[in-house]
This record gives sequence, C-alpha cells and structure tokens, in this order.
Amino acid sequence: MQQGCLSPAQVDPFYSQGDSLSSDDQLDQTWVTVFGFPPASASYILLQFAHYGNILKHTMASPGNWMHLQYQSRLQARKALSKDGKVFGDSIMVGVKQCIDKSVMGTTEAVSPPLSVSSSALPSTPRSAIRPLSASYRSSSSDYQVVADRETPRKDDSFVSKAMEYMFGW
Repeated sequence: MQQGCLSPAQVDPFYSQGDSLSSDDQLDQTWVTVFGFPPASASYILLQFAHYGNILKHTMASPGNWMHLQYQSRLQARKALSKDGKVFGDSIMVGVKQCIDKSVMGTTEAVSPPLSVSSSALPSTPRSAIRPLSASYRSSSSDYQVVADRETPRKDDSFVSKAMEYMFGW
C-alpha cells in the first residue's frame, strides 16, 4: 500500500502539540521515534537500529526514554518501524512509531522537496566512496596468517604408549 506524506492527525488522532501543529502539516517519513528502553541502554539501541539503515541524525530526550532517528530513506525508516515490539538483548522491548514531533524534524526538513526542484538548489553534501566489502575482509584477515608447514598433532599409537596409558591412565 503506497502512502503519501501523512499528517500528524492521521498518524495519531489524539496527539496535539498546541498551535504549532495542524492537520495540514506533512510529516517527514524518514524520521522514527524509538521508545521504551532504559536510558543507560540508549547507545546499545542506537547501535541496533543502525543495522536497519543509515542514520543521518538522532536526538535523545534528556530526561526521557525515547529518541528520534532520521534515516537516509523512507524504506530504511519503514524497516525500523517494522521492529515495533522487538526485544533486544533478551530484556529490552522497544516501541517504534513514526515521528510526529515537528520541533525535532525542523521546519525545512518536514516536507520533502517537490520533484520539479533542480538539484542545484539543494545543498550539496560531500559524498565519500563506498568501501567494498572485500576491503574489510582483507584488512581483518591480514592480522593473522595460517602457518601450513607445521604438522597437526596426532595420538601416539605405539606399544609403549598404550602400555603407559594402561598403567598410568595417560
């Protein structure tokens, strides 16, 4: 089911942020809110949610037990949303919902730019080359090398060895 941008009232009809939020506002679907974890486990939860996509920004609620995450794409955010109710580390169940806090998303990021906007009008971000997976494999395997010229130890099956094993239990 393909959905356009949802308003906060469509996401949560009982949510209100006073006069700063109206039913005409469109939410950025790359933002999710993760909640329900102990504050001491915030970095662990952030690390777990980094597995579902590239996190561009994250903000923590200072006295609370929730954080807002902005993913690079809506698909990555939807993958994170599918983890609602998942148990991490055998003891931490988290909830994941679409972020409806406009103050976190910012006014310029709340609405996706229209398709007619040229790419020159958008601020450019520096792009780094993606490191191939084989490079990480080579770097981790270069620390240790297998020595092939040593023989594998084998059990001594000589008569003396069997006699010693029988007498002394070796």
